[in-house]
Amino acid sequence: MTSDLWAIAAAILISAGLLASLPLLIVVGVLVLLVWTTGKYWPRFAFRRLTYSRRLERRRAFIGDLVDYHITVDNDKLLPMIWLDISDAFPLGLHTGGTYRRGVGAEAELDHRITTSLLPYQRVTWRYRIRCRARGYHRIGPARLRSGDMFGITAAEEHVTAVDYLLVYPRIVDLRRMMNLWERPLGVSRGRRLIQDDPSRFVGLRDYLPSDPLKRIDWKATARHSRLESRIFEPAATRYMLIALNARTGDAAWQGSNRRLFERAVTVAASIAEYAQREDYTFGLVSNAVASYSSKWMSVPPGSGSLQLEATLESLAMAGPFWVAELSAVLRAETETLASGATVVLVTALLSRGVIQEAGEIRRRGHRVIVFYAGDGEPRAMAAELPPDIPLFLAGAALSELDELWREDWQDEPEDAPGMSEPGAEPGAEPAL
Repeated sequence: MTSDLWAIAAAILISAGLLASLPLLIVVGVLVLLVWTTGKYWPRFAFRRLTYSRRLERRRAFIGDLVDYHITVDNDKLLPMIWLDISDAFPLGLHTGGTYRRGVGAEAELDHRITTSLLPYQRVTWRYRIRCRARGYHRIGPARLRSGDMFGITAAEEHVTAVDYLLVYPRIVDLRRMMNLWERPLGVSRGRRLIQDDPSRFVGLRDYLPSDPLKRIDWKATARHSRLESRIFEPAATRYMLIALNARTGDAAWQGSNRRLFERAVTVAASIAEYAQREDYTFGLVSNAVASYSSKWMSVPPGSGSLQLEATLESLAMAGPFWVAELSAVLRAETETLASGATVVLVTALLSRGVIQEAGEIRRRGHRVIVFYAGDGEPRAMAAELPPDIPLFLAGAALSELDELWREDWQDEPEDAPGMSEPGAEPGAEPAL
């Protein structure tokens, strides 16, 4: 009713101006009528035939990669957009120009803002470059569009529910840099080949070594030669490996998860998977970490080739820093169908007594076990409890360099920090008509 009063007032002013031959009243009446018409019908027609779209050059990347990102707005109508404000939800793991942090804690995210104006039948494209700061399955969107009339009286709002996703893989480090062998007090040396023998392919005998399992001893030959002798087997034609990632980073559940240590463990697991693919292993992955968009632990069935590596990296990219079960329970469930003689690689940032006991149990079932420690320093107290035939590698030296990169990626940035863009473009974007 209030808006209709403006129309009545405009009609009265125009009529009075015509009757009294006062052009000023007519002009004022026309202006009031124009303001009333604009305020009444702008929200109805502002977003008609206006389209908003975003496009990513690729959907998969590694941490540190740059990905081109395009935003296009097309005003396919005669009515101009006096001003248009675009607000797009952005994850913290991605960075580009024109973003502002909003929210705190787990609810924190980035707000990607663009403010512009559009002429009739004009299309504008902004080109950004996204820097991938953290692994994960990152969602971009939904977007909110706001516009108003030229007098600033009314505003209209439109929501674009379409979202896009960018999968960022974890970092991969040369496995040899992380194979810093833990030296035991007795000076036992370990080989560094992650291979296993085929027990069905016997080729000969040799003298027994303290590191040989008891099942390798040939008791008949030992009795015949009066000394311990071990059987020699050819390497298996198909080599199996199971990568077991421990998501637990603290002794007690109430301590929560240490995100930095968890990222170190994920990096080690990804590096081992890349090594396994390069060395033609048939490998799989299990973890007590919660899988994104699921309440179950992670599990990648055994396979080989580049597709298997891709599936493994995808699972690691979406692994959440929370554990849903003890690693020992996961391993007992997942190793029942494991091929005989397979190598089980345990990756953990916490060398607990439960992990050590489970490693010994797997070893007694006939599998080779290797432990990669991704935590800080050296776990001297617990490392001494490992069975002597289970090698322990300290990956901390190679991962310490990545800690600095991790801190740089997640440090707070100023709200007006420019993003990566083409030379000569505006900070963070290059509009193209």
